[in-house]
Amino acid sequence: MLILIAGITGFVGIPCARAALTRGHKVRGLARNVNRLPEDISDRLESFETLSNNHDIAEMDRAVDGIDAIICAFAGLPELFMESQLLLLRAAERAGVKVFHASSWNYDWRRSPGVHEIYDDIRAFAHHVEISSTIKPIYMFTGAIAEYYFKKSPADWDSKTKTFSFHGPSTQPTRYTTTNDIANYVLEAITTPNASNGGYILVQSFEASPEDIIKEYNAARDGRVTAKLNYLGTLGDAKAKLDQGRAIYEKRDWSKYLWYCYQYHIPSGSWDYEPKDVSRFPNVRQTSLYEFFRQNPDV
Repeated sequence: MLILIAGITGFVGIPCARAALTRGHKVRGLARNVNRLPEDISDRLESFETLSNNHDIAEMDRAVDGIDAIICAFAGLPELFMESQLLLLRAAERAGVKVFHASSWNYDWRRSPGVHEIYDDIRAFAHHVEISSTIKPIYMFTGAIAEYYFKKSPADWDSKTKTFSFHGPSTQPTRYTTTNDIANYVLEAITTPNASNGGYILVQSFEASPEDIIKEYNAARDGRVTAKLNYLGTLGDAKAKLDQGRAIYEKRDWSKYLWYCYQYHIPSGSWDYEPKDVSRFPNVRQTSLYEFFRQNPDV
């Protein structure tokens, strides 16, 4: 199978490329800068197509030519979710590609509409495609992406002080999926016989409360490093900060307050789901929280 990975240089795109290559598939990349790819991927690509901008239709048309399946791993920005991804899907239509995995590794954004600015964009994309396209994308709900929380969000995890910050009960679990598990689930999903039927897939790697995080982190470090919790307040406090941010900032400044949206709505269960599709993919071995910390000594 020849697979196009759009956004291949991102932190989900790279594991997807490795998972595809490990399974013997051919991989074509689409992104802005090939130099951001590790050599173990760039040296094995069938080809790499360079986007000049987010709306480079000509390059998207070249990228989808002869492709069997598309994984869209564009970054989680509204202009990429709504605009670039839709342009890529239209290119896929013109090329006759039927299997399209959309960028969608979140909690279940079908629930509680109107409470999350970016989730509303993803939901709008899914609705628009459903009423206007012959392609039926695959959407995957994974909860929180573990690498994002512990490597890319200092508001959640301070890697210097080994501190996890949170609102609400310290025993309330969050669903997490690692990027490697995401990649393996994605490859399983796009290679099933009915992949062109699309649909929603609900998975996870593990569930963990703030207290679980500290316990497993300390165990994974064999007592050499001790992590700690930083309690920021109640769920009501998180909601108040979210409301305050929305009152102060315009919607285009969503990044200045949206962290409190996760702090309030994830523990509240607003977008929760049951990972019922884990059993559909027995070839994917779920990573545990302890294993995640052992595999990532830089966290």
